[in-house]
Parts: sequence; C-alpha cells; structure tokens
Amino acid sequence: MKKLVFGLLVIAVFGCGLYIYHVCFGDPFTKNAAKQKLISYAKQTYPKKEIKITNGVYNAKTSEYVFQANTQSHRYPMCTKGFLYPKVTCDGIEEAYTESAAKRLNEEASKEIEADLKKAVPQIIKADTALSIENGQFTLDTKWNKQLAEKAPMSITMQLDASGLSKTGASKLAETVRKTLNEKRYTYSNGTIDCMQKDGDGGIGL
Repeated sequence: MKKLVFGLLVIAVFGCGLYIYHVCFGDPFTKNAAKQKLISYAKQTYPKKEIKITNGVYNAKTSEYVFQANTQSHRYPMCTKGFLYPKVTCDGIEEAYTESAAKRLNEEASKEIEADLKKAVPQIIKADTALSIENGQFTLDTKWNKQLAEKAPMSITMQLDASGLSKTGASKLAETVRKTLNEKRYTYSNGTIDCMQKDGDGGIGL
C-alpha cells in the first residue's frame, strides 16, 4: 500500500513538474504543432510569397509561441496560442501591410482635404488625417476615397493661419471649415482646428 501511495505521489509530483515546465517554457510537441500551424497559415494567406518559419520562442507572459516569418527581404513576428489546436494570434506581415496602407491612405486623404479647403479657406496651413484601420481591412492596392472613412473612422487635425483675427473671427473661420467639410461630404469621427498666429519673426505658432 505504501508503495502504491509513494508511486502515485511520484507521478503527481512529476506531472506537476511537467505542467509547470510547460507553463514557463512550453514543450517541443506544442512548439512543433505551433510551427506547422504557421507554415500552413502562411501558405494559405500568402500563396505568392516564399515564407520560412523559424526561431520559435515561448512567451510565458502571453502563453504564446513567437516565431519569425522570413521573406526574401524582411523578418516579421508570427504568434500562435493553444495546445492541441493552436490559433494564429499575431501576423507581423499583415500588420506591416496595414501600416503601409494606412500611411499612404492618410497622405492621400490629407492632400485632398487641404485642396478642398484651400478654395473656401485660403488660411489653411495643413490638414492631417488619421484613419482607424484594422489589420487586413484594406489592401496595399486600395485607393483613397471618401467612402473609406465610413468603414474606418477618420479624425482630422487642421492648422489655420488666424493672424490678426479676433476670437470671433477665428470662430467664424473654423465654422467655415466645418461647413466646407460637410458640403464636400467628408465623414469623420472628430475634427480638431488649431488657429495659429504669426510671431514677431513672421513664423507661425499657437
């Protein structure tokens, strides 16, 4: 009886040890399953790209395996989470594409808004837009159009030269901006207008 109890105790301690090791460092079986999942995911998601999955590391804080997705010119992180059926939890390639698409679309939107405002408000100095784009929402080939802001909320920050204007005059100028944006049918979640003043050296500041 004592031998049975001792044997069960040894098995329990060994099992706890394996569990703790798995929680802290992962295990080769789960790591291999994670790698195979990413290899399959990469082939299905990016069939035209040659991608190699390497350097898997277990992140105990997030319980994820983090690998490198290597293309011919770049390295991107890719992550999975789960034991028997791992799921892809991060895709650095998709994030990089989204960031690149967002940068270009924001630049195109800013230029268009500046041009539209310039006709009604010559005092416009600069317009900056920020589209809230989710990963994979738009492709690199997506071209800017006003309808995109209905899918990805857009905020606009505008700078105006309000030199010599009173508070009332600056308010009227800001109202003209708001009306112009509405007339041009821009959809935006919020807009900020900074009225700038020329300083003694002729520069522009708040």
